[in-house]
Amino acid sequence: MTAASVDHEPDELAYGTYNGFAYMPAMPGIAYRVLFHLIGTQKVGGRCLTTEHKIAKHFGVHRSLVGRGLNALILARMVFKENEAGGVYRLNPMFSGGRSIPEHLEAIGGLDPEDRLDVDDFQDRYDEAVALAELEKEQRKRARSAPGAAAEAKPVEAKPVKEETAGVLSLTDARRRSRRSPRR
Repeated sequence: MTAASVDHEPDELAYGTYNGFAYMPAMPGIAYRVLFHLIGTQKVGGRCLTTEHKIAKHFGVHRSLVGRGLNALILARMVFKENEAGGVYRLNPMFSGGRSIPEHLEAIGGLDPEDRLDVDDFQDRYDEAVALAELEKEQRKRARSAPGAAAEAKPVEAKPVKEETAGVLSLTDARRRSRRSPRR
């Protein structure tokens, strides 16, 4: 063994400290599956180049279910969305890997204190973020349904509908449907 082989830093991920797992909040089950998928497919620096559709196809579930899981991870500050259009996510450095131990520890050391996962009030911060997101969602919903909002809405042309697809499911039938995508 030569000194050159000992000092060589690998191009791929080789190190990680997963202390964040000690502080996992109570999130929807799909969030954990999505997190483990992102950890397994990450690039250097915790970058994850994927879409909700690709993850949903991997798990055989509907895209909206993956979106719910990603939203929970974002609210928990375990994953950050780098691109508003989607497709580029970054894992919190407390979950991501690195090429070397110093590189990984430097990434964790550079974290904003609000983004750290190893704090005692982690569940409270997550619950507060979820409550705030729900409040904002409700405010957007009310703004859309306000009397003035209807006047601002642009008319949408109705698309022709085939008779065999025009049926409307009852709420009971819709709830009975599987969330899994049909196998092709």
